[in-house]
Amino acid sequence: MKLTIYSHNFGSQAIAKEVLDPLVERLSSINFKFRGNTATDLRENILDALIQLGWSDQVKVERDLNITITSMNNKVGLCLQLGNMARFYADLLKLEVLHQKNTAECAIYILPKKQAAKKLGSNIAQFERMTEELKVFKHIITIPIAVIGIEEEE
Repeated sequence: MKLTIYSHNFGSQAIAKEVLDPLVERLSSINFKFRGNTATDLRENILDALIQLGWSDQVKVERDLNITITSMNNKVGLCLQLGNMARFYADLLKLEVLHQKNTAECAIYILPKKQAAKKLGSNIAQFERMTEELKVFKHIITIPIAVIGIEEEE
């Protein structure tokens, strides 16, 4: 896949190279054709890659509630969003809570770029919209985040 990285609050610099670089390399090596009804297959591919790299399974944000993020590795929270656009706001709040609790020092957020999202379906979360809106919430969402936009190789 082709990747684009946006750094919110210096997220790319806050994440240890030994955590970010292998993930970027592994995501780049995934060969995936974006089309309708394939989001589940894409999610499975990415989750398999995360497990191979030593990332955890889902992590609860609050012990007594079923509110989770996708994964964690060395105090780096990770959210993978291949669904509805509205879900990225919830993910950002979850990451911020983990940051405020000192559970996550920084985060990685993976989602499709605009054209890839359109191929997956309607109203799918997309990199361009998220990164523009993160600029508005710079002082509210304080956790450093490396936002990774994914799309097909050309």
